[in-house]
Amino acid sequence: MDDLLAAILVLLPRSGAVDPCRVLDGLDLHRAAAYASLDPEGVEAQYVQGVHTDDIATAEDYRRRGVRVERGRVERRSCEEADGRLDVVERLGPAVAVLPGGERQALPREPWQEREVRLVVEHGRWRIASVR
Repeated sequence: MDDLLAAILVLLPRSGAVDPCRVLDGLDLHRAAAYASLDPEGVEAQYVQGVHTDDIATAEDYRRRGVRVERGRVERRSCEEADGRLDVVERLGPAVAVLPGGERQALPREPWQEREVRLVVEHGRWRIASVR
């Protein structure tokens, strides 16, 4: 139920006092669903129009190669709002690449990374404006 609420918050930017960390959770769920369905446009839709990120490039590369990612959930150790941004410590959780022939390969675990994320409302929904 928490995942459903987070996913819905992305689409309801004017719904009152919204926890931006929950909005980021929802954006991550939308991204994970896009990776699982070979949909780089779905990944791109989570970002401000015109932003180019490694995330979008990776999704496009995976589609070209026919690689889907299952269980591509972000693990977040911390998320704090400060000065209009989110300071997060996160990494990709255990994920599996499903190759075109059906072979499954565990993706390597990445270390925890500190990131600064900015969210904005664009075209009636929350989007990621920048990640540093």
